[in-house]
Amino acid sequence: MKNILKLGWVVGSLLCWGCSDDQGETLEKSLEFLRNHVEISSSAGEVSATVFWSATLWAVETDTDQGIVTQITPDNGGDLKSVKQSTPIKIKYSENTGLKSRTQDVFLVNKTTGDRTKLVIEQPSKYLTVPMTLTSSVKYQQVVGFGGMYNPKIWLAANNLISTSDITKMYGPGGLGYNILRLMVYPNENDWAADVEGAKLAQQYGAIVFACPWDCTDALADKVPVNGKEYKHLKVENYQAYADHLVKYINYMKSNGVNLYAVSVQNEPDMEFTYWRPAEVVNFVKAYGDQIRATGVKLMSPEACGMSPEYTDPILNDATAFAKTDILAGHLYQGFIGTSSTYEKNRHTYIAGLYNSKLAAAGKTWWMTEHLFNDGEKESDPALWQFRQWSYEMEHLGKELHMSMEGYCSAYIYWYLKRFYGMMADSDQRSQATPGDILGNGYILSHYARYASNMTRIKIETGDSNVLATAYINEAGTEMTVVLLNMKAVAVHASITSPAAVKSVSAVESTETYKMKSVAATVAEDIQGVSVLLSARGIASVRLNLK
Repeated sequence: MKNILKLGWVVGSLLCWGCSDDQGETLEKSLEFLRNHVEISSSAGEVSATVFWSATLWAVETDTDQGIVTQITPDNGGDLKSVKQSTPIKIKYSENTGLKSRTQDVFLVNKTTGDRTKLVIEQPSKYLTVPMTLTSSVKYQQVVGFGGMYNPKIWLAANNLISTSDITKMYGPGGLGYNILRLMVYPNENDWAADVEGAKLAQQYGAIVFACPWDCTDALADKVPVNGKEYKHLKVENYQAYADHLVKYINYMKSNGVNLYAVSVQNEPDMEFTYWRPAEVVNFVKAYGDQIRATGVKLMSPEACGMSPEYTDPILNDATAFAKTDILAGHLYQGFIGTSSTYEKNRHTYIAGLYNSKLAAAGKTWWMTEHLFNDGEKESDPALWQFRQWSYEMEHLGKELHMSMEGYCSAYIYWYLKRFYGMMADSDQRSQATPGDILGNGYILSHYARYASNMTRIKIETGDSNVLATAYINEAGTEMTVVLLNMKAVAVHASITSPAAVKSVSAVESTETYKMKSVAATVAEDIQGVSVLLSARGIASVRLNLK
């Protein structure tokens, strides 16, 4: 920003008359700045000012503790005989690295009389201030939590499975704060024991554990043509046997110390794992939903790959099936964050509208139970594996988490927890990290897990569309949190106005160079808000403790 000099002749010029020599000649005495207000840039620099004087000795002084002015040259001048003189002075100043604008007074002092004329120097902060307003009285969905998929033993090598220490890193005290774990219902009962230890440990740390079947088992299946291909399909006459299979799994896990929170009818019934026609999902839920729910678990459906209306609407529009569906589940593989695509934008509008159109009135929620981002995974050049780039992770997982929360999602569950494109590095050569190390995605999910789980989303308005914000409040109303994504290439100052007095505030931030680092956050002087400096392309979480 250019230096800007404002206003005209100073108010309160110092004028007087007197005898200046033995001959009795009368000289006009005067002393003034050319201007009385100067706006300077936020970065360090130099600004010019002019002193007009006549027959006067003068000095320029400032309060050094105000911190803007670092040097004034010259800082004195004048004499008692010269008239109608002007003296240019140079004022050097420092960069304003604070969050607020600041001012400093420079005084032109008459050394004979002690009278002073003031020049006000005003300097903005180097950071753009983005105003935000919290409204705790406007409440949206309750947020259950965040997590991912427990790596299935039947699909991955033993060295890429999740260990108990991995579970502790993600779900344990002082860890990433995840509180939802998704399991695969293996078709072979002999494999069920493999996931018990990890699921039990996550549950001991307070996690919700739920399970989804991929394969209805060969014994219960036939084949059906779908778009020119043959897909495995559950025969209608085997619905009862399939329900028994799910109930047996639920009871097995319970007998081994894992109390499942929910079970899905079918993972992605619109895909080849086990294909279901939309009407078949509805019919199964209507006929066998109560049998599954009688075990004490919640029933999830339809959990389609794209959460498409083709599968979701039949459940919503059938009163019996809807009543027996506790959680409307689905995936976002067909896109959700691409607002430039009409197709994707329409999908987002549809999914984000489910809560207010159908679910809220019925006391139900929708969960995003699977998605992953791994662009470039098949490239031979590791530099092209975009999922290892912080900017890619922010633009994809970060943005989708934000938009899911704004879209009234109550739980977000990523695909594999431990994978080169997941939350934690595995032994795959594409990980480019030590197995067990937390990846960028892992920290982004952690910001939401630690600051939004088990809270209710509330209204927040932000003054910049490139600074994304969602906010939450606890049940007691004693704590509010805000998760902020600064998508801008420059740091900004978030000035958050609170509807209640703030007792204290804390914040953590993750960027490309550091993760979950405590950063400065201050309570406003009127205790009705807080200030936080957001780094360029960073994600920050703020906790406000209320009086």
